[in-house]
Amino acid sequence: MISDTSEKIKVPKHKIEFTLPSDLKFSALVRRISEEVFHHVGFNKEWAGRLKLVVDELYMNAARYGSTTDDDKIYLLFTFDESEISFRIEDEGKGERKTNAEDLKKLINKNTGEVTDVTKTSGRGLALISNLWTDGMTIEDSEHGGIAITFTKKISVDAPPPPPPMKAVELESAVPTAPQGAKEEMKLSGEIDAANLEEKVKPVSEKVTALPVGSTLVLDCADLVYINSTVIGHMAGWLNELQAKQGHLVLKNTNEQIREVLDLVGISKVVYLES
Repeated sequence: MISDTSEKIKVPKHKIEFTLPSDLKFSALVRRISEEVFHHVGFNKEWAGRLKLVVDELYMNAARYGSTTDDDKIYLLFTFDESEISFRIEDEGKGERKTNAEDLKKLINKNTGEVTDVTKTSGRGLALISNLWTDGMTIEDSEHGGIAITFTKKISVDAPPPPPPMKAVELESAVPTAPQGAKEEMKLSGEIDAANLEEKVKPVSEKVTALPVGSTLVLDCADLVYINSTVIGHMAGWLNELQAKQGHLVLKNTNEQIREVLDLVGISKVVYLES
């Protein structure tokens, strides 16, 4: 008997699963795996880079808040077909700050209301993600004991949406001009994520605090490869501290990928970017 092929044949969902130690040292590996998966299913470079940042935010939160030791586990699941991909991350809920799915939903909803204020940095990553880059996000209690977060995204080659308009930092105009006077310069390099955040940002924070009134700090980003929203939060903090003493923050030699993240959260509207 010949089957009726008039209806579209459904392509079965494919699954890629990983179980990893709850250790932030694996952040870079998770980003590389996710970027390869997003490229494989058909996303262009721009979308793959953005969705990789989504995964990084979720992995960082799971490792920080869903575990107590590196022996705890985090579970990753990619599910996709020809039209859509979903990513699911689950933790074991062993962290000191016990949070259930409903409490996390409330926190994200609260942060969504502050999504356009660049001075509000804590917890904004998931709020930005759920509003800009995913077609849907669900938060549930996980069978592993913690929280399960799943985002879905239709596979598309269209250009990603522009970042939302951000409020300017109160002490500075919305269009920064090139600062004058004495400058101090430092370099940011490599990938800065949750695994090495303290090591990378502490010297800059100490320099910002030590600079005299009216100083400009120039951060050379020529060798900077990757940052996430937590790093942006520190940048906003440096900017606010410098402006409080009539100083300035300048970022120079930012590559395209770094500039995209700066644009996303609006920090590029309130710091001077030097080529």
